[in-house]
Amino acid sequence: MTPSKQLRLIAFRVGPETFVLDIMGVGQIVPYAGSTSVPTAPKFVEGIVVVRGEVIPIVDLRDRLYPDLKEREDQPLVLITRTGAGTIGLKVDEVRRIVNVGSESILAPPPIVRGVRGELLIGVIENAGELLLLIDLENVLTMEEKVELQSASLSSPETAGASER
Repeated sequence: MTPSKQLRLIAFRVGPETFVLDIMGVGQIVPYAGSTSVPTAPKFVEGIVVVRGEVIPIVDLRDRLYPDLKEREDQPLVLITRTGAGTIGLKVDEVRRIVNVGSESILAPPPIVRGVRGELLIGVIENAGELLLLIDLENVLTMEEKVELQSASLSSPETAGASER
């Protein structure tokens, strides 16, 4: 039997659910104080912010995953992430905690979630009586959106693998 690989995930809430993603994809977490809209930005980009001298496009996960939910009650946070499309900020409702789990605890998502955004969900984890939805950071944006973002020059792909200083 192969030993389980330990995973370190960051748990965050968007709408009614708690999601997790690999903490290694998150450079930092910053409070959301608003963003500046850019008229020529792709429609999935809410706006831009500047963090440590870097212009970062903001994608609101709430709008992507739950477009019909009412207004937020809490102050959102932004997960600054490095993806193949460059640096993007993911606006979430709340960051909850760090979760350490073994790879064997990741269950395949049911076929019913495979749909328009089903490729985003790559697993389900039961942890402390709560179901956590494991998302793939690289699938937050579709391939077409990644190309559109890079051509809009709102994110710098050359920093995609850079670590925070």
